[in-house]
Amino acid sequence: MWLAKYVASLALATTIGHVTCQEQKPLTDGITSKPFFTLREQSSHLCDAGSRQWTGTVNVTADKSMFFWYFESRNKPQTDPLLLWMSGGPGAAGEMGLFMGSGPCVVNRDGNSTRRLEYSWTDHANVVYIDQPVGVGFSEITDRDDIAVSLEQGARDVHSFLSIFSQYVFPELGGRPWHITGESMGGHYVTGYTQHIASQEQNNERLGVEPRINISSAIIVDGYIDATRQFLGYYDFFCKDWAKDGRKAPLMNDTACSTMAAAMPECEKLAIRCRESYDIPECKAANEVCEETIGEYFLDGVKKGGWDPYDDRHPCEEPPMCSNLDHGPTWKFLNQRWVQEKLGFKSFPFDLIDLDTNKRWDQAENIHLPVTRELTWILDNTDISVLFINGNNDIIINTPGQMSVLDSQPWGGQELYRNLRYNPWHYEDGELTSNTEGWGAKRGGFWKGNNRLALYAVDEAGHLSAHHQPEAIGAIVRSWLRSHHE
Repeated sequence: MWLAKYVASLALATTIGHVTCQEQKPLTDGITSKPFFTLREQSSHLCDAGSRQWTGTVNVTADKSMFFWYFESRNKPQTDPLLLWMSGGPGAAGEMGLFMGSGPCVVNRDGNSTRRLEYSWTDHANVVYIDQPVGVGFSEITDRDDIAVSLEQGARDVHSFLSIFSQYVFPELGGRPWHITGESMGGHYVTGYTQHIASQEQNNERLGVEPRINISSAIIVDGYIDATRQFLGYYDFFCKDWAKDGRKAPLMNDTACSTMAAAMPECEKLAIRCRESYDIPECKAANEVCEETIGEYFLDGVKKGGWDPYDDRHPCEEPPMCSNLDHGPTWKFLNQRWVQEKLGFKSFPFDLIDLDTNKRWDQAENIHLPVTRELTWILDNTDISVLFINGNNDIIINTPGQMSVLDSQPWGGQELYRNLRYNPWHYEDGELTSNTEGWGAKRGGFWKGNNRLALYAVDEAGHLSAHHQPEAIGAIVRSWLRSHHE
């Protein structure tokens, strides 16, 4: 959930099998004094998932323990695709996506129980949720000054996690291709980490080292790629009928729209400099100018009863989050003593959004850089395909901005992609369908793309689009995985 002005202001000693009662070990200085990983098989009492599930930790370094929650596919776990999920922030725990997005269960209003989600990404995929950067959620770090605050730092930890997870924790997964997924700031994580891991694996292969991790695709949900494109997208979002779906436009008055339009040339000029230089001060300046000019009227309206940056369908409850998202039933559930005991913790101060980590990223200022170079590298130097999904009611990562990002994205297939037309897409019973006349068929939004790069825009969905439209987005993901499953 990336909103710079608001949120940011805010050696294997032992191999452990499927155990059910092991205590989590504290981090120590010596890697040989603790296990490489812990593993607990969980029951449906914890999460009514409809499939087998495990929680545990992987020591990605001597001082970093990464927490995971792994769900087998409800269908054919031995052959179904393998996904990694990362939430955004920076600082959001993977449990946010698990319980409020793509996962197999949701927390009830009592904050003390769960119920099965009918449409889940686990219907036809094995999904691993992680708390990263280490220090977020249930992941533990010896010294918080060592929290990863750059994509390179974070990627090293995730690469280590994936290697250990598929080699030692679940060796039957070794050699299976991964689909790297995430939402919000996860757009940066997915793109940056995928580029880093794929590059490292290519280098290892050239040196005669057998590749450990094979990435098949990247899936980015309402993901942050280039801040300047999002600021420029405000104009279309508020002042044009960009979706061509009959929604009332403009959403702002003539004065606001004229002021926003007048500020666009300077923003575009600075944005080009940023993308060409990849210089933090240059990009920070571009983001600030674009935000303070094009975004002025919107940002002034983010107040109680005003604009909710994450969903234009609802008024803001209380800035900056505009909802009780971070301290609602899911937060209450994960802080229940019995839940934490099952996970292997005692009185763990769990937060869905770690504001200390968020602040550290803001202070490091790497957050101001786009990931357009990394995306170009992925598309031009690998066979990895990239899927974008975006909620049409999301303001902070708005669909017009994402459309601009991908149409302008330099790579060998840019012209072909840019010249494609947007078309409506429909779904029925959790699957995409071409039978638009069927009684159960529902329009989901519009899309364009091919087997390498695609964008699906989703109606009636905000920033947490996978949570708002689980059936529709589940249908997109199932279709994508089916076409990219080796």
